[in-house]
Amino acid sequence: MVAVFVIMFVGALGVVWALNTGSEVLARAEPDHEVTAELSEPIGKDLTFLLVGSDSREGMEDLTFFGPAGGERGDVIMLVRLDATSGEARLLSVPRDLWVEIPGHGEDKINAAFAYGGPSLMVQTIRENLGIEVNHYVEVDFVGFIEMVDELGGIEMTFPNPARDLKSGLNIEAGPQVLDGDQTLAFARSRSYEEYRGERWVSVDASDLGRANRQQQVVRAILSQLKSPASIAEAGEIAGSMAENMTIDGHLAAASIGTLAWDFRGVLGGGIAGQTLPVYGDTVGGASVVRADEPEAAATIDGFLTGLLTTNQGPIRVQVLNGNGVDGAAGEMSDRLAEAGYEIAGVGNADERDFSITTVLVPEGSHAGEEIIGQLGFGVVRYGAVDNGYDAIVIVGSDAS
Repeated sequence: MVAVFVIMFVGALGVVWALNTGSEVLARAEPDHEVTAELSEPIGKDLTFLLVGSDSREGMEDLTFFGPAGGERGDVIMLVRLDATSGEARLLSVPRDLWVEIPGHGEDKINAAFAYGGPSLMVQTIRENLGIEVNHYVEVDFVGFIEMVDELGGIEMTFPNPARDLKSGLNIEAGPQVLDGDQTLAFARSRSYEEYRGERWVSVDASDLGRANRQQQVVRAILSQLKSPASIAEAGEIAGSMAENMTIDGHLAAASIGTLAWDFRGVLGGGIAGQTLPVYGDTVGGASVVRADEPEAAATIDGFLTGLLTTNQGPIRVQVLNGNGVDGAAGEMSDRLAEAGYEIAGVGNADERDFSITTVLVPEGSHAGEEIIGQLGFGVVRYGAVDNGYDAIVIVGSDAS
């Protein structure tokens, strides 16, 4: 899922290597020339990638947590927008159970487009249902994802409590952990996520939306790992090995990774805003599906394309409170959110000053919390009453650097 990011970030960090030998790296990926015909020509240097995590079990020996090996669908669907002007990267996760019109096949879950017509039909379905023009296509299957993470030496993540998912095979202790490829895949695929709290296992964000948030956490963890000195020194080897685990469109296969890395080098200095398409649950023929929740879904797509995060009434209004006792913490957080396009409607101190985790309080049904957490790259969302017309209250915890 993060193959293109991996290569571009490593390429930009190892810029001398990238400019001299980068043109050869993407040629090591498996090209898909058929999907190229469905892709749109970019306007300027801005690029939108469709990243698909295929659920192909090919090459896997242990299928305990993956089910039968037959068939192939889009297990993960993520759009990435690289903005050359601002140097920003934005992620938009599309729930795989989204009910859409698949050209030539009627209504179905969006991940079925991959099974019906492969990458070409998936790109067409995204364009006709979400109105998003796709410039490049990247695909990674389970085995490729595992090998990419292992090539990096694993990724570092911190868990506030022991976590598990009996269906995906996740089983992690509390505290800082280094996840190998198998564990990272189990975390990214988890839809029955649980944490051990108060001497019992509690379901936490056990849904497609929670799953999308976990996938975005994995993206950030991989990018953080890439900035380590060891990764920079081994830029060429890492990028080449990862390219071998990708299927990409023909135009991307012919591109110079050095040029891409240079054009989007500004992404390295900033965060990555991640959102999930707003949806609501429904059933069709007895099967559980989700539908786009309008008008919020349209506003989210517009924000993904333009970089402007808004509600129906205007910019998202945020109150920021200091919850960690560090002088200036709320002010610094306010500046960061203001730069990202949020309206700071108030700054102050929380009643409690011992928050270990940054907490975003939003009303029930609001998607603003997920947007803010995606922008920050850390924290948790809580639902409850929000006073004074705020869209969200951000309580800064000790996890904020």
